[in-house]
Amino acid sequence: MAQKLKQPFKTVSVALGGLLLGAAVEWYKLGQPSKAHSVTLKNQLPTLFIHGYAGNRFSSGSMIKRFERYGWGQKSTVIVIKADGTLKITGDPNVPGGFIQVLFDNNRMSVMHQTDWLWRLMSTLKNEYSIERVNILAHSMGGVTVLNYLSKFGISDRVPHVEKVVTLGVPFNDLEVGKDGKEIEYRPLTPNGPSVMTPLFKSMQKHRYIISPTTKFLNIAGDLNNGTRSDGSVSLDSVLSLRYLLVKQAYREIIVTDEKAGHFKLHENRLIDEKIGCFLFGSQAKKAFEKS
Repeated sequence: MAQKLKQPFKTVSVALGGLLLGAAVEWYKLGQPSKAHSVTLKNQLPTLFIHGYAGNRFSSGSMIKRFERYGWGQKSTVIVIKADGTLKITGDPNVPGGFIQVLFDNNRMSVMHQTDWLWRLMSTLKNEYSIERVNILAHSMGGVTVLNYLSKFGISDRVPHVEKVVTLGVPFNDLEVGKDGKEIEYRPLTPNGPSVMTPLFKSMQKHRYIISPTTKFLNIAGDLNNGTRSDGSVSLDSVLSLRYLLVKQAYREIIVTDEKAGHFKLHENRLIDEKIGCFLFGSQAKKAFEKS
């Protein structure tokens, strides 16, 4: 009887071990550049993917894999930014149209710290790799960091020019920018801007003229349609307050209301992929998307 019982336990143990090994392999792959992929587009600009508060390689990893499958580009580089600002660069940022996954080693630091780290990264891309232009896709707190960075260095010639920015579920006018609190922050919008502006929002608005007028923006918000006017973590008003941080820039916003409108599902939404692809890579992206 005991011998009969051992066999099922052994089978379960082997299966569990296989699952754990598979998860470990996937975790490793998501933090590494990809092998050569067939790229359909003639896109020459690298695209930086920046995660939100407490984010990691899973945050943008699946999205990057889908973009590769569509033929939109190749994950050429992974850049880990250490807490002291030093960079660990794996791969080649100079691959034309490459996807660059940016990971903050200390992923719970403030927007100010992340802004400084982003400056160091961009300066390195310019001075050590001669990269002149980039696109950026950022989720949640990562998007606040990007806007804060642009409001300080958007027209600087010491860093690459940011051509296009995609923001997903970004709390532009939240006090608790990073932490996913129990309560959603509501500050209604008026024709002239948010009814109440947080200190960080005020600072970015004060310096919004430093954001390059040629940088284009696609702002994506989620609405669960459950009466909260939010994606479950960030209010629509906070996301859409980006309108008031831009002066002359081309700006478009999309509100997603399907089953994947939740804050942590926005970067896993294939319908959003198509919108992002057309914005970043042009009309050819839609054809490649439809063929995938």
